[in-house]
Amino acid sequence: MFSALLDRLSDRWRAHTLGVRLVAGYALIFIVSVAVLAGLTYGLLLFFLQQPDRGFIEEQADELVEAYRAGGVQQLRVTLNDRTGDERQQELLVRLADASGRTLFLYNPDDWLREDIVPLTQHPPPDNRDWIPLGAARDGDPLAALAVRVAPDRVLQVGIDADVRADVLQSMQSAFLAILLPVILIALLGGTILAYRALRPVRRLVQTFHTVIETGDVQTRAPADEAAGEFATLVYLFNQMLDRIERLVRGMRDTLDNVAHDLRTPMTRLRAQAELSLQQEKDPEALREALADLVDTSDVVLEMLDGIMDVAEAEADTLSLATESVAVLDLVRDVADAYQMVAEEKGVALHVDVPANLTVHVDPGRTRQILANLLDNAVKYTPEGGSVSVTAEQTSFPERAEAAACITIRDTGIGIPEKDLPRIWDRLYRGDRSRSEKGLGLGLSLVRAIAHAHDGRVTVDSTPGEGSTFRVYLPVES
Repeated sequence: MFSALLDRLSDRWRAHTLGVRLVAGYALIFIVSVAVLAGLTYGLLLFFLQQPDRGFIEEQADELVEAYRAGGVQQLRVTLNDRTGDERQQELLVRLADASGRTLFLYNPDDWLREDIVPLTQHPPPDNRDWIPLGAARDGDPLAALAVRVAPDRVLQVGIDADVRADVLQSMQSAFLAILLPVILIALLGGTILAYRALRPVRRLVQTFHTVIETGDVQTRAPADEAAGEFATLVYLFNQMLDRIERLVRGMRDTLDNVAHDLRTPMTRLRAQAELSLQQEKDPEALREALADLVDTSDVVLEMLDGIMDVAEAEADTLSLATESVAVLDLVRDVADAYQMVAEEKGVALHVDVPANLTVHVDPGRTRQILANLLDNAVKYTPEGGSVSVTAEQTSFPERAEAAACITIRDTGIGIPEKDLPRIWDRLYRGDRSRSEKGLGLGLSLVRAIAHAHDGRVTVDSTPGEGSTFRVYLPVES
């Protein structure tokens, strides 16, 4: 049953908004803290008020014990009667009892009730002296009493009705009750202010969410007022998420635009070839040639689609990489061996000079794509009698002081005009001199996209008529 009650209370607590829970939690903590502080203050006050009362009782008890031992009950009565003018001593109760608890003498000017005196008669005689726990009187005043053995068969009990202490404690309780309502109001007000300020970044995040959902504008960003803290980190990560979403949306739009624009020509050609093949139904050889052209055009379309999707994924930071440690020499040798025969047929010398101990941490397949595209262009645009060289060395990135492996592919080909250099990395761009060669214009954009996906870089230096030099910077194995 108790567990069910706790579950019910927990469900009700979670049903409220975070702001309400923060206000209630802060107010509860504040009120409990004030209550604990008030209780501690009350306890200390009670302790310090008890000490003078106990000291007064012990002082009076010592004097009365001396009086009794000097002259018995008669001297005890005389001593007490001599102090009738002292208001403080009028609060005393003095009782002399025998070993059986029978009252032999009672001095009660403050008119203690019989019910308040009964605990004195029931308390066992002490060996020397002992405090008697009495609690509070019928009127609420605290009582205190000390029992002292004055003879083998006699016990003297001295008590006091501490009405002054009661008045002080009652005033303290009244003060606590008087400030209770202001404390609750201050706690609620303080909790409201703190909750409002603490949840301000969350409200702005919610507002930004609503704006993005209603307008579809992923360029909206949440303002970041705080320089540090959990909410500052939350806003930063939220804006980073929006940045990535914006890149994905932009990449998707660009990809769709490119696909719609650049597939129009090959698809038109594909349709024309299909229509032509239908017209050649009486000529099997012509029909075979038309179908072969259809296959070639289909391969071009598929290659273009694969290239566009690879570039789009890389530019959107969603390209999957299976990175591992691999020797640069192995990567270069695999690609160079594939292009060695092509270079020889064209009369181009292909040289490889890569150190065997240089290792990079990359996706081997994607890195081979980079090298294959660069080597393909180098061999393709280098005339007969020219040369292509592939070298590598360990250096640092151009814009940051981190170790990198630099793979350099240098050719003595036609070069790239200065006006085309800024645009050669654009998707589907082909310069005037490259239009005479077969290609889709995706190679260099894919090279840069894959290099950036590895947190690497690629640069180019070129002089028309003298050749081009491409440098690929990749992270080395640490």
